[in-house]
Amino acid sequence: DHNSYADLVNRAKEIESAHKAWQRSRKELEEWDTVASQFREHEKDRTPLIEQIAIERARLQQELEGLREQEKSVGEQLLVIGNLGEQIDKAKQALVESENKLQEREQVSLQVQSLRERQAALKVENEQLGALGKELNERIEKLEATDSPTCPLCGQDLTPAHRKQTLQLITTDRDEMRENYKNNQKESADIAKQITSYELQITKLAPAANERVQYASEISQLTERLGTLQAFAKDWESTGRKRLKEVEKVLDTGKYAVDEQKQLTKLDKQLEKLGYDVSAHESARETEFELRAVEEEHVNLKSAKEVSKQIESEIANLKSEIKKREAEIGTLEADHQTAQASLEAAEAGSPDLDEAERKLFRLRELENQTRGELGGAQQRVAVLETLRTRRTTYEKKCEEIQKQVARHRTLERAFGKDGVPALLIEQALPQIEDRANELLDRLSDGQMSIRFATQTEYKDKRRDDLRETLEIQISDSAGIRNYEMYSGGEAFRVNFAIRLALSKILAQRKGARLQTLVVDEGFGSQDTQGRQRLIEAINLVKHDFAKILVITHLDELKDAFPTRIEVEKTDRGSTLQVI
Repeated sequence: DHNSYADLVNRAKEIESAHKAWQRSRKELEEWDTVASQFREHEKDRTPLIEQIAIERARLQQELEGLREQEKSVGEQLLVIGNLGEQIDKAKQALVESENKLQEREQVSLQVQSLRERQAALKVENEQLGALGKELNERIEKLEATDSPTCPLCGQDLTPAHRKQTLQLITTDRDEMRENYKNNQKESADIAKQITSYELQITKLAPAANERVQYASEISQLTERLGTLQAFAKDWESTGRKRLKEVEKVLDTGKYAVDEQKQLTKLDKQLEKLGYDVSAHESARETEFELRAVEEEHVNLKSAKEVSKQIESEIANLKSEIKKREAEIGTLEADHQTAQASLEAAEAGSPDLDEAERKLFRLRELENQTRGELGGAQQRVAVLETLRTRRTTYEKKCEEIQKQVARHRTLERAFGKDGVPALLIEQALPQIEDRANELLDRLSDGQMSIRFATQTEYKDKRRDDLRETLEIQISDSAGIRNYEMYSGGEAFRVNFAIRLALSKILAQRKGARLQTLVVDEGFGSQDTQGRQRLIEAINLVKHDFAKILVITHLDELKDAFPTRIEVEKTDRGSTLQVI
């Protein structure tokens, strides 16, 4: 022990220097712990600001993606517009050709009509010529067969010269008629051939009428689609492209969530003033941990210094004692014999040596047990240090998980009911409302209108905020009433207007066109005026559809539409008839 104490005393300067270094590192660690605590307090204030900035950026990026999709769609539609122009030109050219064919067919029909009239006139003329020829033959027969001195034809004297001259005149007239008859037959045959040729030509030109209707309808549809695409492209150029540039500029410059960024910048400056460095903090912690063992050596050094002083004092005392003992040795030797005798007597009464060894063995076992407990305590201290390091690692992981949770919450809000779906509804509702009111104005003679309400007050009047909802408010000359308060006819008009408007908006968003409208049993709930207005509304929108089907059991509506399919139920099943 004296050697170990001496070693500690010899290393006193080294131990003192290391102890001072440990105290400095400990003080530095305490300072870093204080700064870290302040830093974490400021970091808590930064988290909601960062979340708000991230939410705003996500919203702008989502809007940017939507605008770019629209830009891509517009680009594709511009290509379609060029193709539609070519299709319209081709359809117009085909329409001109079909109209020319129709004009040609009309001219040929007129020619056929003229030839038929000429043919009929020739037929009448030949019938007349036949009758006159028969009459002339009868006159010739009478003149040749008569023996009377009086002419049976004119009542004059029938002289040979008169007979000959009359027969000659009648025969000449008959021969001319025969010649005219033959010429008329030939001309009629030629006309029949021309009519056959013209009718064949008319047959070839017959599809021209359907082709004209087809091409006219195609031009109308293509023109309407072209107008819709051009209007969409124009709207994009006037509003969409401008908004796209604005969003790109905002994202490039980072000028969004301005208030939050200002507050975040202010907090960052405060954090910068704190000068917190995680690596320096961790380095200070490791340095303090490495130098912590010096504390025990320093304590041992103090003890060694005190023990060394005691030992030196004891050495001096012992030297003095030795001198005294040497002086007493002589005296003691004289008493040796007496002491020897006393020793023998004392040995007889001294304690058992084996018992003393057993006590020493127990004491050594107790010492070993104590040293084992000391080793266990030191091992637990080492485990605690390991757990402290793991705690630091877990705290870092916890911070990373909290950041991920914040990002997921941002995405949850973006894709929740108040995020993208709500944005799409807010954009579509005004268009649906305008279209529905436009049609409902026609159906109700300007008496009814609707409005979509997306926010309403809570029943709890103590709340100042509004709850999200989607309600249809219907108003007429009597004011705003609930849907249930309107008659069946009025409710059907509202349903018809909203459904038709919703269908148009959905088709417009898909870049398609509604081709067919089906109205099934919508007239039974209407009064006479309501049915008339509904028919007028259907006629007003008929140009928007290629086909409209109206299903009804009311006989008074049969004549309201140009074409109908009547279905009749019989004992042998249902039959239908197109009228």
